[in-house]
Amino acid sequence: MLKFLKKINNNFLNSLNGIKEALKEHSFISEIYFGFFLFVYLFNFNISLNYKLVIIFAYIILLVTEIINTSIEKICNKITTKKDNEIRIIKDLASAAVFIVLLFLITILSITIYQLF
Repeated sequence: MLKFLKKINNNFLNSLNGIKEALKEHSFISEIYFGFFLFVYLFNFNISLNYKLVIIFAYIILLVTEIINTSIEKICNKITTKKDNEIRIIKDLASAAVFIVLLFLITILSITIYQLF
């Protein structure tokens, strides 16, 4: 049991270290700032609970996708820093995932803003 708790504790500390590393990345920091405005919007306007939950879920997925994108970029840079078409495609695909989640979030936000007016 003690071994299990140590493993959980190590996993938790590794996760915190990952978040610390993510907070060094410009894109992740920008998305965190965006989140502050997002939560102010969500809790100061009359938006249905369902929309609030979808927006919060989409925002969390955006942050997770950004962390995965950053991880993929760092792995690619570790493999080679030279221009490589395959590496470029891999980085572009990871970036596209972030972009798709961001488009979804913006779409849902646009619907809620439209419904307010």
